Amino acid sequence: MKLPDRIKILLISFMLTYVASPVRAQESDTLRPKKIIYSIKPSFDIDQRFSFIHNSPVNIWGARIGILINESFKAGFGAYFLSKNLKSKILDQNGQPFYFARRNVYYGTFYLEPFLLSREYWELSVPFEVGYGKSYFKVYNGNNIFLGQDIKDFFPTGAGLSLSFKLPAFFGMKAFRWFGINGLLGYRYSLMASAFNTEYDGMFWSISATAFFDRISDDIHSWRKKKKRPHAVHSK
Repeated sequence: MKLPDRIKILLISFMLTYVASPVRAQESDTLRPKKIIYSIKPSFDIDQRFSFIHNSPVNIWGARIGILINESFKAGFGAYFLSKNLKSKILDQNGQPFYFARRNVYYGTFYLEPFLLSREYWELSVPFEVGYGKSYFKVYNGNNIFLGQDIKDFFPTGAGLSLSFKLPAFFGMKAFRWFGINGLLGYRYSLMASAFNTEYDGMFWSISATAFFDRISDDIHSWRKKKKRPHAVHSK
């Protein structure tokens, strides 16, 4: 007895659907946990750097704000500034400098920082950055009369090696593990320096205390989960 073609098509479609359904369920089950892998946490750093500009030591003050993705790299933005008072080496007949100057530099960057190694109490990363900034150089004579200023654009880039040490939870207090020490060694290079007549290339380094906002986020998340548990049991 031959079945009509329409019934054959319906039976084959039903069988394929029946066979494929557990496969799809299995695939969805295997794919579901992968969504948990993707995590985003806040990141913030006070970024004080020591460097040289025109053979003169400078302190560059700044901060970075961004996100930590998958516990493997950071991305975000940084803002920096420096202010330096200068004076001429040539002296007048009274022994006073012929002129005084003030250099102010402001710039912002976008950074990427992949981790080479990340352990419980330390981590090693390589920050890369590129940005844009302005330099203001104001000149005054010996009587503090303004003579003029030079304003320049520049495009800083940089790369370095960053090593961070994280504190453990001393005496069971988790707040200690939110802090640590960070050291950074890198090199700054200005794009199109000849076109804008800027000379801001050179080494930079820093060592300072730091806060690990990803650990703060983890502890707050854990505290919220523990806080919800008694309510869930009480509702049952």
